Amino acid sequence: MAQVLSQDEIDALLGGLDDVAEPEAEAQTAASPGDEDVIPYDFANAAKMSKIKFPGFAIINDQFNRGLRATLSSILRVMVESTVVPIEIVTFNEFLRRIPVPCSLHVLKMEPLKSNILMVIDPQLVFCIVEIFLGSPQIGKSRVEGREFTSIEQRLIRRIVNSFLKDWEHAWQNIYPVKLSYVRSEINPQFAKIIPDEDSVIISKFQLDIEEMSGVIFICIPLSSIQPIKNRLQSSYQPEETDDPAWREALLKNVREIPVELNVPLGMASLTGSEILDLEVGDIIQLDTRIDDLLTALIMEQPKFRGQPGIYKGQKAFRIEEILFPEEEF
Repeated sequence: MAQVLSQDEIDALLGGLDDVAEPEAEAQTAASPGDEDVIPYDFANAAKMSKIKFPGFAIINDQFNRGLRATLSSILRVMVESTVVPIEIVTFNEFLRRIPVPCSLHVLKMEPLKSNILMVIDPQLVFCIVEIFLGSPQIGKSRVEGREFTSIEQRLIRRIVNSFLKDWEHAWQNIYPVKLSYVRSEINPQFAKIIPDEDSVIISKFQLDIEEMSGVIFICIPLSSIQPIKNRLQSSYQPEETDDPAWREALLKNVREIPVELNVPLGMASLTGSEILDLEVGDIIQLDTRIDDLLTALIMEQPKFRGQPGIYKGQKAFRIEEILFPEEEF
């Protein structure tokens, strides 16, 4: 016969179930975030930025990185190491929030593309370069926080930036030749806005190590400005340079050494078959040129010069009086 539970036992059993249900409800409540914890997600912007790939930028940044390292090492007379960081596509406002104040910002015009670009140099790197320029024995000891650049420091860093412009132009040469020009410099990122905050930008980052100091250089390019050449940047193949001075000089040297045949016809005459059969030793054939006429010199059966025949140092010679083709640079 089944055991019958008393009322007290039933109340104790129901109370235990309530104790189990309450922690589960509390856990579900804790796991559910409130409205203030929800982060808006821009599906349109995220899809646009995540799908775009630019292998061409890897080639550009790699070439610029080599030029950057060589330029700084030559100017500063110290060994400079630099590393390329993969490109990143973010909104312009997000990029500006990463920039410390003060910072060395340089607005540049990259023709023929529309919109300006922005070059940002880490303040710690700026002071390091200035210290090396001025011969400071202690590199990296300057206080960065709360200190603006002096006119001398701005002039020195401007010299460095101008050198970087040539390296950036050279890096773009094989993909899309550009011409950079300096527009202005700023210290506060709020005064260096080149596009609206919500627009997307491509960020190229270069990590530099100078002795015991480290710093970064950013190059910010609006995504909208490269739309006309997007196909070139999305291609992983880029042709090599064809204007190689050494190769061109070697080719021209080989061309100059090719032997050619030069003939100088004295004249022409028209004869019939019977007249040729009647020719005998001592007969005279009258040509279509006179003794004072200029003769035409043929190179590979092509008329190139006009001049007069003669004798030079006991050898038959031809003096050029007129050139029949324009001179070319060889």
